[in-house]
Amino acid sequence: MNTPPLPNSSRAFTLIELLVVVGIIALLVAILLPTLGLARERAKTTKCLANLKGIGTGLVIYHTDNDGYVVPSYNMGAPAAADNFTGGPTDPLDGWGPILDRDGAVSGQGESFNNIFYCPNTLKIEGMAGGQTGTNPDKPRGYFDWPSIRVSNAVSTPTLLPARGFTKNIRVSYWINSDNPIGQDNKATLPNPYYTASVGYKGTAQAVIAPTRWTNFIRPQAMIAIADGVYAGKQGAGRLNGSLDGTGNATLVQDSRIGYRHNGGTLANVAFADGHAEGIKYTDFPRATNGSIPTAAQSKQENGGSYTIFADP
Repeated sequence: MNTPPLPNSSRAFTLIELLVVVGIIALLVAILLPTLGLARERAKTTKCLANLKGIGTGLVIYHTDNDGYVVPSYNMGAPAAADNFTGGPTDPLDGWGPILDRDGAVSGQGESFNNIFYCPNTLKIEGMAGGQTGTNPDKPRGYFDWPSIRVSNAVSTPTLLPARGFTKNIRVSYWINSDNPIGQDNKATLPNPYYTASVGYKGTAQAVIAPTRWTNFIRPQAMIAIADGVYAGKQGAGRLNGSLDGTGNATLVQDSRIGYRHNGGTLANVAFADGHAEGIKYTDFPRATNGSIPTAAQSKQENGGSYTIFADP
């Protein structure tokens, strides 16, 4: 006679079966984590491009509302004879981000990491602390707070300018393509070489820099206006040098202000003078004839293709 099974009897998992299940779960996690990381990175890149698209639209709104004059990288005071402004306590720098915010072209959210002027891949460091980025690859991926006072050539500090309508500081982690000769007495002030300029600057025996007209741009659809990075200018140091290694790094050009924050540190997102946005690889970012550029012919070649930093390439 068959013995009936005991009521409520159950078969427990063996240790080996439990280990197999745990191993399968661990394998699935190992497979999924890189995919989740890539998805998170793509989402940040997309958010950065959306920021720059919004800023690019704001740039167009600004020059449309201001008789064709583009937003200054910052404004400096009325120059005296043979004066070289430094942006010190008597001459603070307002900054293009706060100008767009104050004038209603792009709304900023103050010193916030959740801000249209702030790339989500920004490193939480002051990119211009010490006065320059040097060769530290992290600094161009940091941020700068506008408006600002240059306490010295090595120290800048945020400030408010209520008399000029700037009642909040705005955290900005994008670079603007500007003629930015601040602190260079003998820098020649050429008319409208880049997207914008430090309006009001005057070096020794040089002309005062005036606002830039949008009508000067020969190829606005190819002209870089804003990019991942910090502060302004230094167009000759706009590209990484060397070959990428296994970690996706390359040698940083001295005092580069372009932040390659995406695709493993090889891509900078950019807003163009016509308002559209896209990414530029570190090997394709055009440069001016200074700093890391050996010849004018090389600069001309770089600026004659898909991208340019010059008003007239």
